[in-house]
Amino acid sequence: MPAVRIRTVLCIVVATMTVSFAATSAELKFDVRINLGDQRELHRNVTLVDGGAERLQVDANRSLELKPWPGFGGGPWFEAVVIPLTDGQAPWQSVMQRPANAGPEALALTFSFCGERIIAVAGSQPGRCADLPSMARPDRSVGQCGGAYCTGPYEGMPAKITAHQRIAPVTESGEPLKVTGTVFDARGLPRAGVIVYGYQTDRSGEYPAVHSPRSYVSNYQGRLRGWARSDARGHYRFDTIRPGSYGGNPAHIHLHVVEPGCATYSIDDLMFAGDPLLERLTPQQRAGETPGRGGSGVSPLVRSGKGWTAVRDVHLGEKIDGYEACP
Repeated sequence: MPAVRIRTVLCIVVATMTVSFAATSAELKFDVRINLGDQRELHRNVTLVDGGAERLQVDANRSLELKPWPGFGGGPWFEAVVIPLTDGQAPWQSVMQRPANAGPEALALTFSFCGERIIAVAGSQPGRCADLPSMARPDRSVGQCGGAYCTGPYEGMPAKITAHQRIAPVTESGEPLKVTGTVFDARGLPRAGVIVYGYQTDRSGEYPAVHSPRSYVSNYQGRLRGWARSDARGHYRFDTIRPGSYGGNPAHIHLHVVEPGCATYSIDDLMFAGDPLLERLTPQQRAGETPGRGGSGVSPLVRSGKGWTAVRDVHLGEKIDGYEACP
């Protein structure tokens, strides 16, 4: 997934950050509040000067580092990174990147450390760990699954998943879109029982904010998300809306594969043939956007009544680094 699309999110502290920039030096001021497992709260004031970083010890196992971040489109940004302090812990995780608004207003940052998960939301009170959705045990991540990127599908994963599911609810405004596909194994045979997970923007190109706390592994994916499990013929289907584009990216639906008890990985986004933002890419750019992970993700959009249909077949493990066929 291109870096420009990545958004963020454990259960940690809450931080309020005031940012001001003098003519000769950059100064970032943080008022940090950290919720620790709904048991106690830390409150720290931190000032970063001239591009420096500051690290706060959260508990015996982890620290939180605040530092400048290049960001996109110019202007000051900052990043919050969780760093393990003991052997055997998960590697460092970037849990928030945000613009650092210049001016007298404080930018509120809330973190809650909830075991291995962190709630990290700007401009809000700390999320309660008790309100986090259930978390299935993640399978082995392969391919382009750095950090916790492929953990998101497991947060709030339904206990029962059928072959026909929704991503956008029926109440979501936008042009209806039906996505169908077949899951194939390496021999080209249909594979049953594979979970296809998708998330997307709304019609205006925004990832709608979630209604209740979620951790950083899935919060950035917004609330338009769904799971479908391939049936005996390998078929799956999503009902949703046509997504909007953002940041100059072609319109797309992000997709992950979960082979239960074996592996998980991201595959090429579903994109739409004829999209002007896709067609204007150079051959090199298009190869980067559509390398063929899990098979081709580019589908024609076919008018169907008042909506559209698209097809996204899945070829398990195709062009996925480190993939080994699951039994």
